[in-house]
Amino acid sequence: MTPAARAPLFDGRPSYAILSAPRQVAAAIKREILQGELKPGDRLPSEDRLAELFGVSRPTVRAALQELSSAGTVVVRRGRGGGYRVSTFSLDTLTTAVTEYIAFSLVVESLTPPQFLEVRRELELLSADAAARRCSAEHLARLEELDARIEQVIEDAAPPQDPRAAFELDLEFHRALADAADNPLLVSFEGAMIVVLHQLFGSGASVPPKSALGDVRAVIDAVRRRDSAAARDAMARHLTHSVDHLELRLPASRPASA
Repeated sequence: MTPAARAPLFDGRPSYAILSAPRQVAAAIKREILQGELKPGDRLPSEDRLAELFGVSRPTVRAALQELSSAGTVVVRRGRGGGYRVSTFSLDTLTTAVTEYIAFSLVVESLTPPQFLEVRRELELLSADAAARRCSAEHLARLEELDARIEQVIEDAAPPQDPRAAFELDLEFHRALADAADNPLLVSFEGAMIVVLHQLFGSGASVPPKSALGDVRAVIDAVRRRDSAAARDAMARHLTHSVDHLELRLPASRPASA
């Protein structure tokens, strides 16, 4: 009996990515960092020693180190005592990476403005909630100062009003609120979102100041009273007004899975 034909194991295409030699070396070095064997500031062995350790050529090691350097994982120092060292990691690097990723995604349309704003909404609600629970006296003083400036803008009904100045004041408030939340990751994400919001709407900011700053003072008041639920509610109203005036629609909410 003739055996039944069997499809190739991978159907001609591997189901996983095969890393090049430089990327394998780069991955191994990153693994050492993640496992704590290499710490920020540690100097890596020389290119010759790395080539010997990994059993590859110097050009392969050099390509791996260049990839790690481009990603900010290692830094190179020249002169005596130089060479490649493990970077001192900062969330500023994350802010830059997230900003670039979102900006490129919007340009190539793999991400839409409503999708970006949907995620921003959840992060802002978290900031409002956390700020109400953790705000320090210093951060509250900063929010109080912004509250006074916002009150002046809102009560100044006489034209001309400057929509762009209100837009910048709103972003300044959101950054201060993220600082008050006392979570460096939130601050990092907020920094990225502010840059993207400038790219999307900053040059053509046209929302009237009263609308742009609507319910912001209610958020600050809730933070002042340490009322996290009220802070979230006020932030939700503020963001809804902003989206409506920009004539954008967030993706429809899906019911939670049973």
